[in-house]
Amino acid sequence: MSAETKTLFSGTALGLSGPLRVEILPNGMTARLTQPFRVRTGAGRIIEVPAGFETDFASVPRLFWRVVPPWGRYSPAAVVHDYLYHTGKVSRLAADSVFLELMAALGVPLWKRQVMYWAVRLGGWLAWNASRKRETEHA
Repeated sequence: MSAETKTLFSGTALGLSGPLRVEILPNGMTARLTQPFRVRTGAGRIIEVPAGFETDFASVPRLFWRVVPPWGRYSPAAVVHDYLYHTGKVSRLAADSVFLELMAALGVPLWKRQVMYWAVRLGGWLAWNASRKRETEHA
């Protein structure tokens, strides 16, 4: 199966650098950024996700996809959140807070923002710890 390139989001919320452009990988569930993606938070912090970074967007159990699918209006926020978890450049709380802030700027409805935020606060430690473990193994 060949890779497919998609533009998943285009807009200027919070100084987005442009559209989020990804290549959907053959497994159909993971995507690779085809160009850097940059956001500016309300506090003025610039976060750049490099081209080549791989994401699964929002890591939502399949059971809940009818309510919160893995991709949607919140996809740019999910990509940035995945990157922050992967790199550990900020605390887990800071990464989750950026996720919430970006979802608000992207116009994600309040109820969905709250569900997704509390899901990462309650269950995100698994992904966070896995990323920290990979860091120490490769150090």
